[in-house]
Amino acid sequence: MNNSGEKISIFEFMLLIVLFEIGTAIVVIRGAEAKQNAWLAVIIATMFGIMLFSMYFKSFLWKEGSLYEILIACFGNKLGKVFSSVYTVYFIYLASRGLRDFTEMLVSVVLPQTPIEFSSILFMAVSAYTLYLGFEVFSRTTVIFAPYIFVLLGAVALFLWVNKSIDITNLQPVLAEGITPVLKAVFPDLLTFPFGELIVFTVIMPQVLNVKKGFRHILFAVYTSGLIITVTIILNVSVLSESGYLRANFPLLSSAREISIANFLERLDAFVVFIIMLGVFTKVSIFLYCALKGLEAIYQQPYRYFAFPIGMLSAAFSVLIAFSLNEHLKEGLAIIPYYLNIPLQIGLPMLVFVILLYKSKRGEGTKNEKNDKNVQKDRSKGSEASS
Repeated sequence: MNNSGEKISIFEFMLLIVLFEIGTAIVVIRGAEAKQNAWLAVIIATMFGIMLFSMYFKSFLWKEGSLYEILIACFGNKLGKVFSSVYTVYFIYLASRGLRDFTEMLVSVVLPQTPIEFSSILFMAVSAYTLYLGFEVFSRTTVIFAPYIFVLLGAVALFLWVNKSIDITNLQPVLAEGITPVLKAVFPDLLTFPFGELIVFTVIMPQVLNVKKGFRHILFAVYTSGLIITVTIILNVSVLSESGYLRANFPLLSSAREISIANFLERLDAFVVFIIMLGVFTKVSIFLYCALKGLEAIYQQPYRYFAFPIGMLSAAFSVLIAFSLNEHLKEGLAIIPYYLNIPLQIGLPMLVFVILLYKSKRGEGTKNEKNDKNVQKDRSKGSEASS
């Protein structure tokens, strides 16, 4: 089991999950194939996401180690390190994609004259420095961020309601084309992003205090994040209509621009950018941290040694992975889900789950199960001696 001295509480872990899930999911358009029924697709995807995370959690309980330790235990030292390297590169790539989502919005809305390279390097430098100080420092930072995100999201929704920009009829008709478009939006798009990305938390689980007793709380965090994404999509479609939602590159930002109260309270772009910045910072930093832990597992060196080099590498990748926003979005919808997300979020974890299930059936249970058996034997011996 991971012996790292950095520990976080269940509450901090729950906040990390919620902020991670909504981090980039509220930036770009989600569930486009379902059109005005995108909110329904997110609800279905949340249910499947809870099932997927339950599989991750069960695998962790059987082996009591991080993702990298579980891979080595299942496939041996050599092949396990190969898979660990694959996940390390995968997490670096996902950090780069999350960063690109944010910097594209930043340079198109707030800083149009600023090179995207500068924004990427500066953002990753802050993230790398925070992780260099330690994961506990990063976790406490998210606890400070969380209230701002929730309050500002609520404020945007309230202002849109006061402004009478919300038209619920834009959500109709419901399932006019049947359930098929909704299911197409669920798999693989919404299931793998953002819910399949929860596999990254199997790296962090060993550092959570009393994580085994907090399973229901963790599932509640996944459900809460799905609910927030659902409400955000309902808000965007209600304000922008179906056609406006599908045309918008950054729907939440477009919705916030509709706010105009008494010709005084308007142009709240800064609110939305601040919300998204905090969420993306959490998500990118978690991906980066888990990639660093992969390098630590492979090279047996403290992860802090790799923080700045890998952070700068991720910043460079965020610029190089696509030449334009359209190409970036196309990769995320047509290529990444099928060739990376499905194999690494569903395929390989399911294989690990089956292997650990087989080993548990053969009596190779968890350390706690063995300890419980030993305790029962000792008690039975004690009772026999006393009698």
